[in-house]
Amino acid sequence: MRRFALVLLAGAASLVAAPLHPLAGQGFGVYEHNTCAMGRGGVTAARPCADGSAIYFSPAGLAGLSGTHVSVGVTLIGAQGNFTDDFLASKSDLKNPLIPVPNIYITHAINPKLTAGIGLYAPYGLETKWDPNTFPGRFLGYNTVIRSIYVQPTIGYQISPKLKFGIGVAYIHSTLKLKQRADLSTQLLPGGLDSAAGLPLGTTFGQLGVPTGTDFADATLNANGNGVAVNFGAIWQVTDKLSIGGHWLTRKQIKYEGDATFSPVATGLVLPVAIGACPGAPPACLPAGTPVDLLLGTEFASGGPLSNGAVSTSIFMPPQATLGFAYKVSDAWSFMADYQYTVWGWFSDVNIDFANPGTPDLALHPTNKDTHGFRFGTEYQYNSKVQLRGGYLYHTAASPAQFVTPLLPEAPRNEFTVGAGIALSPRWHADLAYQFIKQNDRRGTVNIAQGNTGVYQFSAHLFGAGLAITF
Repeated sequence: MRRFALVLLAGAASLVAAPLHPLAGQGFGVYEHNTCAMGRGGVTAARPCADGSAIYFSPAGLAGLSGTHVSVGVTLIGAQGNFTDDFLASKSDLKNPLIPVPNIYITHAINPKLTAGIGLYAPYGLETKWDPNTFPGRFLGYNTVIRSIYVQPTIGYQISPKLKFGIGVAYIHSTLKLKQRADLSTQLLPGGLDSAAGLPLGTTFGQLGVPTGTDFADATLNANGNGVAVNFGAIWQVTDKLSIGGHWLTRKQIKYEGDATFSPVATGLVLPVAIGACPGAPPACLPAGTPVDLLLGTEFASGGPLSNGAVSTSIFMPPQATLGFAYKVSDAWSFMADYQYTVWGWFSDVNIDFANPGTPDLALHPTNKDTHGFRFGTEYQYNSKVQLRGGYLYHTAASPAQFVTPLLPEAPRNEFTVGAGIALSPRWHADLAYQFIKQNDRRGTVNIAQGNTGVYQFSAHLFGAGLAITF
């Protein structure tokens, strides 16, 4: 039973520390924090959209932004995916809901050189949801959720006619949830029943005839934490047509505090044969017909390995950097490109601490890889009121081959975007965008002990809408 508690927390910690991507971006990063930027493939390092979203994409972009801007937007993420087992050729489908990702930006020009603002965005997040009763990987995790909200006050300053600089300090609030089932066949007999009944030490329920894939417990981990990160950037206007820019969002260690709760799932099983010296008194004698669920009661009791209790850990939200250029081909047409680097490889140790002394603490050693993203975008001023956009991006994967699981079914991916900006009036502006994600098929597992035994497939449709007003 101890193994189940450890797997629960190992899954939760690795979920945060190793990246996943059923959303968009690199790892479990989300890059769709603005509809204008989304339409051009997220290319913003050298020329952010003029609606305040530079607060996230490149704080230097606030410099020279006149007046007061307020923009709000949301990206709806519809993910589809499945796992196909090698041996049975059975397919399990992802059950994800439609996921909204909001963004809000407010900026005000203090003087021609200095602009201040505040933004709310969610650069790291995910949700994966599988059928809790039939999915073969439910014993690793059937519902995982991460939410990380950044609230960032920011200033941008025009150092010279050609050089801009900006910096923001982001307050982070992060929550995580993991739901998981436990397979009775893999669990050891509780409370020393093996030795009392004359069975070899380490006897499992599977050795007593319990079928593989027998659910006996449902676990939920909920935790949250807070932190502060710094986001800064610079833009150099090389010529009237060419600009170069970059931004850096620092890493931050988030200390999570939460609870692990365990609920029994009735198996309805009984022992098919007597165990031990019968007739006699338990635990030396377990007669045929003894309900298996009765034997598990001590595991959920106070102090047992599966008793509810507090848990804590600390996880690093990774740093990310972007470097890019924007080139004005003509008065109506611009081309842009960005390179994005996220340092997932800095993760080396994750320690899980249980308040319950009956559950041993755990040390994890993730083996993630840094990721690389290549973004290309374009904008075309169709007429005085309509601007058309398009983009393409490619990302490498961070998850190592040995950790492609229901929690982290990540692979390299190609993404395509289109969008439009519409001037509704001199003050009001609307943006629309669509993005398609096609992730490469990747071999993975639903049972760590068996290795990679199937193929994960994933794709997603993203729809963005934004509205901005200028005063």
